[in-house]
Amino acid sequence: MNIRGILNGVLLVALTLTALLFPVTPVQSEASPQKVLLLYDSLAKGTAREGNVTELQRLLAAYSAKVTLKSLDQYEQGMLANYSRVIMVRNAADILITNKFYAEDWEHYQGQYLHIGYSPPDSLRKKLQLTTDVMYSGNADLQIGQFSDIQLQVQDMPYIAASEGARSYGKLTFQERGLQVPYAVSGDSETYVPYFEQDNASVLAMGYVLKDWLHITVNPKMYLAIKEIYPFSDLSLLAETAERLYQVGIPFLASVRPVFSNTDYPAMQRYLVAMKNVQSRNGSILVNAPVVMPSIGSSDHTLHGKMNDFINLLASNGIGPLGVGAQTHWTYDKEYSEAGMSFFDSAVLYPDEHIDYMEQTDTSKSFLSSLYSVPIEFIQDLHSTNKMFPELPMDTVITVDMPKNEQELEEMLQTLERYWVSFADYKQERHKVVTDVNTILSSGGVISINGQLLSLDYKPEAVDSNYQYKEEHKKSFTRLFDLENQFFIVVIMISLLLFGGLLIIGYRLYRKKYLK
Repeated sequence: MNIRGILNGVLLVALTLTALLFPVTPVQSEASPQKVLLLYDSLAKGTAREGNVTELQRLLAAYSAKVTLKSLDQYEQGMLANYSRVIMVRNAADILITNKFYAEDWEHYQGQYLHIGYSPPDSLRKKLQLTTDVMYSGNADLQIGQFSDIQLQVQDMPYIAASEGARSYGKLTFQERGLQVPYAVSGDSETYVPYFEQDNASVLAMGYVLKDWLHITVNPKMYLAIKEIYPFSDLSLLAETAERLYQVGIPFLASVRPVFSNTDYPAMQRYLVAMKNVQSRNGSILVNAPVVMPSIGSSDHTLHGKMNDFINLLASNGIGPLGVGAQTHWTYDKEYSEAGMSFFDSAVLYPDEHIDYMEQTDTSKSFLSSLYSVPIEFIQDLHSTNKMFPELPMDTVITVDMPKNEQELEEMLQTLERYWVSFADYKQERHKVVTDVNTILSSGGVISINGQLLSLDYKPEAVDSNYQYKEEHKKSFTRLFDLENQFFIVVIMISLLLFGGLLIIGYRLYRKKYLK
């Protein structure tokens, strides 16, 4: 064994001992997920509040909560008694609660209650000594945590005009009216958030409120993820991206699309080599959910086997995937969550783009580690007096698409440098992936597959492109056909010679006759 091999072995042993002696707490984990009942009166289609229920689902998932989603019309008698935490979203000021079962159960509810939007119940108003009003249009500045001067354009915005004896969260300042009010208030068991929309910084403020409401005490971290990586991506540019990030000390996640067929082709082998190279440059591999075609329908139940085989393929090639990336609605689909995501205890949940359920359910699948994803543009609208970008209240991953060229790569690096974000290393946390034959673990920066430490030291290898894509079939009567071809060629040659000889003889006889 050479000196380099000995040093690598010593390093792996040292890292293993460190992981055993100083175990790392899972990201935002709980012994068992907190169960939350999320109720709403309206999805507010066509208004500024459209999408806030979906965004609330993503925020709750980031705190590893197991959420049951119901409209008020779907509420059934006795449901409140099964949950110690209930959230009510009132998006419409003119909708009255007509479900008598909910009204009766609410009178006896003793758990933690979070009310969002219009029409807080009288009992909450009384306990928080709450007075509310509405700002019909204008601008507001939001201050929350270490962030300040975040501008919001508001329309029909309820706000807290007064409250006594309650804990407050953040501040809203209406400059035009010279008015400053709390963003949210909370008592012993009641919390009120008057304003929450999907596409602005109120999402950040809600994150702070939920962290306190769920009693999350783990310090949050921020991660970087590169999305949209395919076998046909520019893999040399991916290698350069990984190298450049490694040089400036930024660990990252690579969200790779799975491949379910033709995995022995050179293109797939180059894909695997690229992933191993990313892994050696302080990158962690995340398996992105596959694109499921709507035409497949509910009759196709092959997803579990395909995902199982792909993870095993990675493991057999020295690649240790640590989590799964998927759109949020996957966690509310029985087939997708069980067949596609059950291998992992860690996930990154992206905003929904194209929703197509296979077997929809009202209760989400929760994960020990679940990162809240935001595009890099999200942090550009946040302001802080700190030089270093403050951590968000929940574990967050900033996502960027795989650069398409050198210019996009340079722009991405410049943006990351400008905001001074301190990114965490994903494999430092505990993650577990289990298939039928492999168990992949990470902790303290060490990855193991079936108990064997995975060496992250790797030099890229060239892939032989001389590949026979179709098996050569056995040919029958080849020898006989060759002999027949040769025979006919000889016969034709002899016939041509004879015909040529006859032409010459005839020409000479004709010439002699003509001269006479």
